[in-house]
Amino acid sequence: MLAAFPTALYLALSDDAAGHADVLPIVTSDALVLPTAVRLADPGPRDWGVSAGDVVTLGGDEIALPSHGIRIVRSWRPRRVVTASSQPMWFDWEPLLDELGRGEGLTPRADDVLCGALLAARALGIAGPDEIPVERTTSLSASLVVAAHAGYAVSCVVDHVTNAVAGSSDADRTREHVLAIGHTSGAGLLEGIDLMLDTANCPLPEGIPS
Repeated sequence: MLAAFPTALYLALSDDAAGHADVLPIVTSDALVLPTAVRLADPGPRDWGVSAGDVVTLGGDEIALPSHGIRIVRSWRPRRVVTASSQPMWFDWEPLLDELGRGEGLTPRADDVLCGALLAARALGIAGPDEIPVERTTSLSASLVVAAHAGYAVSCVVDHVTNAVAGSSDADRTREHVLAIGHTSGAGLLEGIDLMLDTANCPLPEGIPS
């Protein structure tokens, strides 16, 4: 078990060769619903009865905590940014990839910036990086970066990317919703989204570095 908070529990399922774990977030109904999460019907705060480092048993459709079990009864489909047609725009991903893992917390700020950039790039039709060195960051952050690379994110982030790319008048409203995520995560996500929007407004010919 990676971490426990009043409205979220983060379970490490297995370690790969790089020392990373697949992460399963379990969140209450009033928590931020990550695209990889199990969502409970009840709101928080919740006493999970576990702390970081404890062993939790998962099997079939049940998550067995020391004090009680959580049964998974249905699946859900996370929100995904619509992929635009490929555009002849070139973006140098190396500076963002070099910063991966830098910053405090379970999701370092540099990773949030990268996630925002990946989501906006997909919505704009700008090619993303072929590979991401997720071994440089935390297991939870790595799982969210991988999800963002595939276009998945929490609903308010998907809404804002959609509105910002379309130039919708709702973009100011959805921007505030993203900004409210975490202590610095929302600001980091917006920084990455804005970076891609600036790239689209001032594109470089494909293959020409900045």
